[in-house]
Amino acid sequence: MKPRSIVRPRLLLGAAVSTAVVLLSGCATYEQQSADFAQSTRSGSFASAVTQIDKKAEAAKGSKDEIIWRLEQGASLRAAALADPSLVPPIPAPVPAAPAVEGEGASEIPVTPTREEVQMYYLRRSNAAFDLAEARVNAYEEEAKVKVGSEIGSALTNQANMPYRGRAYDKVMMNAYKAINYLQLGRIDDARVELNRSLQRQRDAVAENEKRIAEAQEIAQRAKSGEVQTEDSKAASYDTEKALNDPKTGSALQAALDESLAPMKPYGDYVNPFAVFLDGLFFSTLGENGSDWERGRKSFERVAAIVPENPYLQQDLALAADAAEGKLPENVTYVIFETGTGPFREQIRIDIPTFLVTSRLAYIGAAFPKLRYNHDYVPALAVSAGELSLTTATIASVDSIVANDFKNEWPEIVTRTLVTTATKAITQAVAQKVAEDRGGMWGGLIASAAMGIFNASTNIADTRGWLSLPKEFQYARLETPADRQLTLQAGGTTQTVSLVPGSVNVVYVKSSSSSAPLLVSQFALK
Repeated sequence: MKPRSIVRPRLLLGAAVSTAVVLLSGCATYEQQSADFAQSTRSGSFASAVTQIDKKAEAAKGSKDEIIWRLEQGASLRAAALADPSLVPPIPAPVPAAPAVEGEGASEIPVTPTREEVQMYYLRRSNAAFDLAEARVNAYEEEAKVKVGSEIGSALTNQANMPYRGRAYDKVMMNAYKAINYLQLGRIDDARVELNRSLQRQRDAVAENEKRIAEAQEIAQRAKSGEVQTEDSKAASYDTEKALNDPKTGSALQAALDESLAPMKPYGDYVNPFAVFLDGLFFSTLGENGSDWERGRKSFERVAAIVPENPYLQQDLALAADAAEGKLPENVTYVIFETGTGPFREQIRIDIPTFLVTSRLAYIGAAFPKLRYNHDYVPALAVSAGELSLTTATIASVDSIVANDFKNEWPEIVTRTLVTTATKAITQAVAQKVAEDRGGMWGGLIASAAMGIFNASTNIADTRGWLSLPKEFQYARLETPADRQLTLQAGGTTQTVSLVPGSVNVVYVKSSSSSAPLLVSQFALK
């Protein structure tokens, strides 16, 4: 029989390992949590995507992750509005048909909603989801205005466990999508409000980034000065600058950043060319006075400078200049094309040095996010009208927009992850030594196992990000054909569009991948 002094510690160690399985099973990254939804979105399975995201968004109500799930919900419902009604969950039927003969009961056969009714239903639901996201975004922004000092306490909190407050590009696109939804709903004044908000969010993002950089610097300085406390109440200092200069760690971090930024185009900090284009189109077409038309001209001028390779922007810049002089656009059709899906964040492990502060550990693995890109997409949409054939051209690379934001966020991500992971490791080393001093080898092993379980269960990268954004926004413009017929072709799919009455028309097309259905919708902008 084994001595009780040996059996009991082994039982405790076994219990610690069992606890590890439970803890680690509940530590899924956002990438893992959203895998099924992301697959439905990319494949164009809109009924499945809407059903899944409605459940996830409702479950996230009031939680730290509500904003990101509401953004996904808003975009998914907008995609459903563009789809054929047969591809999306059915909507509540209208009031039953009136009785054919006076005195009879109402017909029990429900009236099948028209395509327009389905579209309006999903557009309204899309904006309702975006409204819920924006309410939380605004609450966090107001909270930040009155908050005094740095979130130094969160230096010891896993970033994935902190509230998702919305990144700059999230906020800009949220309001841009709301503006498009309102235009399709015919609510012009509401669309104007959303465009104003989208523009302001681009301006605010620069100041917010400066604040974020200052906060990361403060966290690094306080960690270096030993103001982060371990469990035995002794100050634990960690020099993030020395860690970054470590050849092993520094080169791995740089490689992750370089790979994340590989496709980035130099748009400038927090600039979304599609939102700027939309602003120019709205105010040049629907402007009410000289100030509006001048704003439209400036927006087109700005986006033409950002994306000089787009051949249609020079035509729109000329149109905007004419509008600014009172000659408003007529007989023009725009074909806007959303293609592919945007980048996602995956978790990678990079070893960071802890020998700087303790001889008990040399390196420990830390979890960092890295951007990955989706390359299964339709590169362009062919548009033909009679003898005229055009191809859409990129107005905004969402890959670049996200990469620019990631580049600006990276110093804070690295600083927080270094401080969090290293401090936990130092705490573990100290706790293990104390346990060994008190309980010998077994005490040290149990303490090490317990701390290792806790650290592993909380060492998770923040991989949250808006997955249902497109890879690119593209567009083409042409004089509205006399027969008001357009033919659209993407991959092996061809669709004919009969334009609705209007002097300025918009055809909105979406393709999530090379194999997904082509969604086509339209409305008269003017």
